Amino acid sequence: NSGLTNLNLIVSGSRSTPDEDSTYDNITRQTALNILNAIKAARPPFGGKQIPFAFVSAAEAGWPDMKYGPQVEESAPDWLKRYLAAKRSVESMMSSNNAVRPIIYRPSLIWNWGKLDVLPVIPVFNIANALGVPFVDKTVRVEDLAKAIVEGVKESEVAGVQRFPEIESLAADLKAGSTSA
Repeated sequence: NSGLTNLNLIVSGSRSTPDEDSTYDNITRQTALNILNAIKAARPPFGGKQIPFAFVSAAEAGWPDMKYGPQVEESAPDWLKRYLAAKRSVESMMSSNNAVRPIIYRPSLIWNWGKLDVLPVIPVFNIANALGVPFVDKTVRVEDLAKAIVEGVKESEVAGVQRFPEIESLAADLKAGSTSA
């Protein structure tokens, strides 16, 4: 319901075509709730250990924790507010569910060399971040995000929010581990 449905074939990495039931709440929050409920129901077979649960949120989900963040979010379009509300709802559900070890990845712009539509803005984001511009995080390659998720699930001490520095570090750890084996 962002009003950008017609652009989804261009900007979506999956090239999805959403229908009227494809709300941020249904796709994000309800899906995560179903998974968390299934984990809770299956808890005894896992021997009491927390199950790693990796979730790709958004860097912008952390705005309320930043100076002037609430003001920036207040000026955001309604669709972005709904998107962030769904992401934060999942983060909260994960953090309050003791059956899971929550691993919350908060990348900003995710890209790869096959997404030509975003390539021109990559340097803008990265330079702005390097200069310390507030509310702008360094971009993350989808391959690095995937490696970071695998490493985070694998390593039992990884939990909580992982922003771009942690994503890069986890991705490098997985790569280093795979070359030394």
